[in-house]
Amino acid sequence: MNNLDLNPSDADLDGPTANDSTAPEGLVFHYADEAKPLATPWQVAVERAKMIRKCNLPSGAILDPACGSGIQLAAYCAMLNREGYGIEMDKSTAMAANSNLKRVADFGFGQSLLSSTIRIGDGTIGESKQKFAMLHLDPARPRNSRTHGLDEMAPKLPEIFEAWKDKLNHGDRGPAILLDLSPRLGDSQRIEVEEIVETFWPNIGKTWVWTSRGRGRVDRLSLWVGQLSTPNISRRYVRIPPDIKDKPLVIEGDFQEISSHRKPPRKGEHVSILDAALVESGLALNFLRDLIPGQEISWSIVEGRRPQIHHPEPINFENKQERMLIQATGRIVKLVHSDLSIDTISRLVDASREYGFGKLTLRVALEPQLQPRLQGSLDRQLSSKGGVHVGFVAKQPHDSMLLLCLETQ
Repeated sequence: MNNLDLNPSDADLDGPTANDSTAPEGLVFHYADEAKPLATPWQVAVERAKMIRKCNLPSGAILDPACGSGIQLAAYCAMLNREGYGIEMDKSTAMAANSNLKRVADFGFGQSLLSSTIRIGDGTIGESKQKFAMLHLDPARPRNSRTHGLDEMAPKLPEIFEAWKDKLNHGDRGPAILLDLSPRLGDSQRIEVEEIVETFWPNIGKTWVWTSRGRGRVDRLSLWVGQLSTPNISRRYVRIPPDIKDKPLVIEGDFQEISSHRKPPRKGEHVSILDAALVESGLALNFLRDLIPGQEISWSIVEGRRPQIHHPEPINFENKQERMLIQATGRIVKLVHSDLSIDTISRLVDASREYGFGKLTLRVALEPQLQPRLQGSLDRQLSSKGGVHVGFVAKQPHDSMLLLCLETQ
């Protein structure tokens, strides 16, 4: 392949653009057709770059040998005031990246973007006379598979490390490397990634970072290596707020296993449904230790979309950031011995009447086609009663008993 270098100063801005709901008004981006589904939201890219700003990078530009549409590279250049060097094999995607760097520069983010380079070429070939402050890699992976192996990523990690190892400047903790990987990687695959890194940089620091924009899912999973790692911190969870003006909530620590001990809930206890992405990161206990200190916690659901705990006292949120990680919290006012079906929904309505509920949200696992029917029926029947209280319905696994909860906070 013949390499071709593009300069953002000469980028063509006449191509089609798409709005990013997380970007400031007026900042739009170019997307090649193949890259659009994988593009990093601008808010996520900027918050990540702001965190890297605290890592004391060595000298040099930012290297991204599989830069795609260049959203993350543009954020690095803008927030770190560094030149970028992006490589992309697909010509149309590389041209979109070049245009995006100019778009961000024209929005007022500085000369470093216009001094950057986008190369149409093979990122596994480390041809460059300069040395770099940081390596960012976001390899392509299968889009429609729930799981995949490391060998399905392109480019492969060893190929990139071999090509660019000697081109990376080092800080006091080694080179600065960020591997932006699939959130579908399991424990064994994360260990495999660490082993690959170790073959090139033995005993180097490593911090795994789970990033979520809400909806209980992990949007990005990344490994921060060397100068980007946090000493003595193996895991970090970052919750990106819906409002771009707000700061993300960051939780750090090491994995803590959740006890399998279960006990039945009691009337008067509190039920809280946690953010599933937080639980997946292994840092839920770190968060709860600070949120409800001293309270005895019993887990009834650990996996799935609605991790659920019981605790004796209500949660007193100190800020709205903490509130983002609790889907719902409330006090159990009644235990309803019934299953959930179209035929039995009236039992739940009758049980709710004495507590003056006007709105109840079903926060239980149901068949996708059944959930809207039940919720709709519940809404109609409760609204006709004119109740003023708001609550939710939770459930113990493997039990027909429903927990009728009055929302707090």
